[in-house]
Amino acid sequence: MELSRAKKAAAIAVEIILLLTFVLLAVSELMSKKTGEAEEVYYSYNSRGSIDYRVYLKPNIMFGEEYLEKGRYYVLKYIDRIDVEFEYDYESDTAARLEAEYSVAAYLQGLYGKDNELLWSKEIPLIAEETKTVEGRELSVSHSLSLDLNDYSRTAESIILDSEVNSPVVLRVVFNVSTAAATKNGIVRDEKSPNLIIPIGSSVFKIEGEPVVTADRSFSETVKYPIPVNRTRVIVLFGASSVLGLLAVLTARIKEAPSPDSFDKEVARIFKEYSERLAGLERTISYHFSESIPVRSIEDMVKIADEVGQPIFYYKADSGEERKIEFFVFDNMRTYYMVIFGDIRA
Repeated sequence: MELSRAKKAAAIAVEIILLLTFVLLAVSELMSKKTGEAEEVYYSYNSRGSIDYRVYLKPNIMFGEEYLEKGRYYVLKYIDRIDVEFEYDYESDTAARLEAEYSVAAYLQGLYGKDNELLWSKEIPLIAEETKTVEGRELSVSHSLSLDLNDYSRTAESIILDSEVNSPVVLRVVFNVSTAAATKNGIVRDEKSPNLIIPIGSSVFKIEGEPVVTADRSFSETVKYPIPVNRTRVIVLFGASSVLGLLAVLTARIKEAPSPDSFDKEVARIFKEYSERLAGLERTISYHFSESIPVRSIEDMVKIADEVGQPIFYYKADSGEERKIEFFVFDNMRTYYMVIFGDIRA
């Protein structure tokens, strides 16, 4: 295999440039200190605040039960008392200092208008504010009390009589809980206010409100972490560099093709301009069997070929013993002939 000096130099230059590029990329990969970012949950919890109740009855001719479960319709006249259970449960994934402040209050409220907007409200504390503190992952609060609706009904009647405004009256019982968890990133708060709404101004009613309130929350932070070196990429880059280095050595050992001389340049010119007019021969043809007419230039051969309507045949020899190219145009018993000789290379 031979290459010209220019092609050989260009090939070696490209191989060396690629080699250096791959080496630099591999070194850069080894020296770089990359970091990534990820969201990491540092604290999560779930909580549940609830109010459960039973409605105990006076002896009556309508109901045979001692009490009625929640979710029923109730007759105010037959109610003896309502036993209420307040519960709050908190659980986290990480231990922390948990401090819960809680209280229970009743709000006797008068409503007015077609949309039952608040007209008046009277707060009645049921359980004064208390605090519970624990170290750990769980915290629970539990309290119970009984409600005598007669007491609230009498208060409501007094207000109605005094104001001479006869409006619907409800008793709203609210269980307020506020929990603070001391985490490594600051205080995390949980606020709960489950409630019951008891329409004590109606002879038959259903207890409504929001007796159960839950939460499931997570708190995260952005953390940075080191990205390890891509060893596979480094190995591939160094491997490619080694291959390119070997190719550069092998390319440098390739024998240089001699520079084109006047013979090569003339042949190249002819084929560039007239390649579509030329037909190659496997071996040369003796032109002595017919009348031979020598032709001076390829342009004249083209004119003759056009005149007689024949192709131009050629035979090329390029070896250590002979360098020439012959052109033939055959016309009956005449042969138009042209030859170009080249110097024998040492």
